[in-house]
Amino acid sequence: MSRFFTRERFGNAQLLAAMILLAFLGQCIWFAARVPLTNAEIAFLVQGQREWHGDISFHDAVSPVTGLLASLPLLGTPLDAQPSPAWKWLARLPFLCVGVLFGASIWYVARRLYGNTAGYIALILYSFAPWFVIHGAMVQPEVIGGWAAFGVVFTAIGVAHTLYAPREVVLWNWKRILLLGTALGVGVAAVPAVVVLVPIALGLMWYLVPERRGAAAVILAAGCVVGAIVAGAAYGFRFGALGKAIGHVFRVQPDAYGAGVTWSTLGNFFLQQLTITSLLLISLITFSVWRRARFFGTAAPLIAFALLLLVAAGTPAQGAFRLYLMALPFALVFISGVLTDLLESPLVAVSVGVVGGVLLGHVVTGILGLLRL
Repeated sequence: MSRFFTRERFGNAQLLAAMILLAFLGQCIWFAARVPLTNAEIAFLVQGQREWHGDISFHDAVSPVTGLLASLPLLGTPLDAQPSPAWKWLARLPFLCVGVLFGASIWYVARRLYGNTAGYIALILYSFAPWFVIHGAMVQPEVIGGWAAFGVVFTAIGVAHTLYAPREVVLWNWKRILLLGTALGVGVAAVPAVVVLVPIALGLMWYLVPERRGAAAVILAAGCVVGAIVAGAAYGFRFGALGKAIGHVFRVQPDAYGAGVTWSTLGNFFLQQLTITSLLLISLITFSVWRRARFFGTAAPLIAFALLLLVAAGTPAQGAFRLYLMALPFALVFISGVLTDLLESPLVAVSVGVVGGVLLGHVVTGILGLLRL
């Protein structure tokens, strides 16, 4: 069985991770309690209610799975019902759950790749980042698309590890294919740009199993079929509308790479989270100069992060900030892996001081930033 799909008992590691996730959930609840439903959230909610009733104009539909999820707790409510104060919590509840599950996934992957310390580093960076708190506390597609994108890449890596076993690839991996396809389908139905992760996932699988590239391609193709069905269902099985949404993703604007607004948007994104940016710079320098830090486990999330930034810069119509936010969890995993190596190096005393100080600063500035927002 792949190391990505093992059962574990609930122990001290899981307990500490749960406490950090409770801190994240507390921040989300605090923020959601103080922010009324926005016009954008109401639009998603109304869109979702129309979808559940089979009445929607798909030419102007935006992220159909977001509306479906937001209106799920309101099933059975008439379309002409007057909103009540409880609607704010009902609409946001699914996104609170997704935000917590996203954090758990980041912890799980980082811990599996690099150990307990890495899992805690990645989870702390996620749980006290205001942008993740905000998107986990409101009706928005970013948290769904981000979680799905994360799942596509690391499920594909997990599947690749199983291909060393001499078994029938599709039948043996049917559960993983369903998981991969569901992540892809839900992600595309939330943020169509998730589709760009398919070739990234294939490249990582081919690197891991060069002797079984055909099997890897078959499994990923099967996952794409499942994903097309899931995404198509969100679009009411109107595959023309789905194809149109995906087509917009590939409308790259070469001029955007040289536009000042592209670089200012990217710069502002990183400046708004200086603690993560500082740890990312430390990790990139370490990765570049220290051979021990360079291996597949750190390179894979770095590649996914860099390519998503590249796509975001060239497709501003998709919403650059949305794609930057979708790329950030891969950076958190990369950071956690490199920092864990530093904490086990001869420079452990200095590393503990620097990493501990930055993480503490991240927690404090994250909470203060959320209070300001």
